[in-house]
Amino acid sequence: MNHSPVQPAHLSRLDAADEEIKRRKQEVLDGVMAALQAQAAGADHPRLLTPERKESLYIKEIERREHYEMSKRPPLPQIIVTKKVDDYEWRDFTNTIRGRFGAIRQE
Repeated sequence: MNHSPVQPAHLSRLDAADEEIKRRKQEVLDGVMAALQAQAAGADHPRLLTPERKESLYIKEIERREHYEMSKRPPLPQIIVTKKVDDYEWRDFTNTIRGRFGAIRQE
């Protein structure tokens, strides 16, 4: 494209961007038309939503939202408490009476 006072260089860059946008729109339109023709013919096409593709897209969206939330509000650190191991008989103070050195007192 020739640059002139009527058509400066920065406007020619805008024209190139417009051409790129038109080309992308035409590619999308061609893909949609091919998908519609495949649907009418009963054939498979990558742009058609089958139940499997719909499910995978749904799962990807849920994962994306979860990752977004995790990036904004990460989980707080947690203290993991394990179950107490009660292997000592003399710790049971409720129903037995223990004496010196853990011996059971006879009453």
